[in-house]
Amino acid sequence: MPHTAPPKAVVLGIDGGSLDLIEPLVAEGALPVLGRLLADSAHGPTTTTWPAHTAPGWSTFVTARRPGGHGIYQFFDTQDPVYGDRLVGTGDYGCDTAWEWFARQGWSVGLVNVPMSHPPREVPGYQLTWPLARTLRYSEPPGLLGELARAGAGFKADIAAMFRGDLSYAEAAVEHVRARGRTIQYVLRERPVDVFMAVITEIDRICHHYWHFADACHDRHTLPDRQEWADAIRATYIAIDEVFGEILDAVGDETPVMLLSDHGFGPGRYNVAVNAVLAEAGLLATRPAATPPAAGDGLADWFRADGREVDFTRTRAYMPTPGCYAVNVNLAGRQRDGMVTDPGPVLAEAAELLLGLRAPDTGEPVFAAALPRADAYPGPMTHAAPDLLLIPADEGVLASPAISGPLWRPSEQTGMHRYLGMWALRGTSLAPGRRTAPVALADLMPTLLAEAGLTFPAAVHGRPLQWDGRDGRDGADGGRAFLAPGETASAVASGSAEETARLSEEDLTAKALGAMGYL
Repeated sequence: MPHTAPPKAVVLGIDGGSLDLIEPLVAEGALPVLGRLLADSAHGPTTTTWPAHTAPGWSTFVTARRPGGHGIYQFFDTQDPVYGDRLVGTGDYGCDTAWEWFARQGWSVGLVNVPMSHPPREVPGYQLTWPLARTLRYSEPPGLLGELARAGAGFKADIAAMFRGDLSYAEAAVEHVRARGRTIQYVLRERPVDVFMAVITEIDRICHHYWHFADACHDRHTLPDRQEWADAIRATYIAIDEVFGEILDAVGDETPVMLLSDHGFGPGRYNVAVNAVLAEAGLLATRPAATPPAAGDGLADWFRADGREVDFTRTRAYMPTPGCYAVNVNLAGRQRDGMVTDPGPVLAEAAELLLGLRAPDTGEPVFAAALPRADAYPGPMTHAAPDLLLIPADEGVLASPAISGPLWRPSEQTGMHRYLGMWALRGTSLAPGRRTAPVALADLMPTLLAEAGLTFPAAVHGRPLQWDGRDGRDGADGGRAFLAPGETASAVASGSAEETARLSEEDLTAKALGAMGYL
């Protein structure tokens, strides 16, 4: 492929990428491209979001804000007033994104399969977004999907390419990666842009469901029926390595490249049914489910099971969505059937209850803390957050919103997300080398902008990393900030006391999620 009009910057994402898995494969020579990229880059672990989840993770990267600043907490609205399953997307961001920052400075943007990028935002370039529901309207311009199909370079939207309970997915995942590679090769050649970003998502699903085949120390380790299942993690990383090699060949050695993940991975053991725990304590009530469900009742699927459903007219607290690691108060005037007028005692009771949970195999606490949302998610989008965030002490336990069945069950996900992700930057601003101290996910996009000689807004949490190759705490300056439309320099300089305090704080569909083991 000719190296014509290469991007000025490239972002390569691995959803669920983990140095704990990549580095051993690099050491044995199985990932030569990633090995060279890491050797040429400053790199190391990142701290991600609580929970360590795809939706807030990628949203934090592309906005350089923690969740209280951007407002994405899960795939679903965690404060849906009718207890529904409304999917969130780019319209739910409470702020602008890096895509707009590039556009304001005259740079065009190309996006391929970036989580939480749907529906497309109005920026110059092209987008193949990441819809959470089946649709053919996930490209901008709209004709791009047809163009790719005619060129033999199309790929399935991620929602159509997920694991659905069939272990033959191991082979399909490798083909999905290669199909994304064909798409990327086409757009790099035919649609040059200034900044290009692509995310490969398949390793996340493979780690969730094939971990126990590869990990001899896992409690459920078994010899698989097919060797491909034991090799699934390795084979998928090799396919990613090949695709990244094609990309790096196309863009050349001088282009700055950022590699990152939204979270890491480790073994998973149990699901705990949080709503069933709340029901046993009298904080949540159920009733016989209407058959068929009453028209327009709006209840999400996870609030119904085994002929029963949550009775929100008698419920004080509930886990609102899969994967949120959180509890809501059923607040009067906010939720449709809200009955709680004083949330404090309910939150305290729920926190005490859940902090007392012990894992059935280790006897150790499942949750290390239960934080009110104002403490967990400070920022202008706190109102969209769940009321009580549960911080895992045991990342091998998945919090589930199930309302019935055993409180504990072996998890369908034998691999689970971890709080430490990964990053690497090949450029001139940071000395190459392995950093052991984690850096914040929100710092990575400002670091890339600084590398590219561009600016970013003042009111973001992230700041460019500084590192001379010696390990230790990175310094960070304020970066070069530009003003948002209509913003005055004096407003940025002074700001309110509340805003200053806030900015200084530190840190699918139901069927698809069910098949993946979230429900």
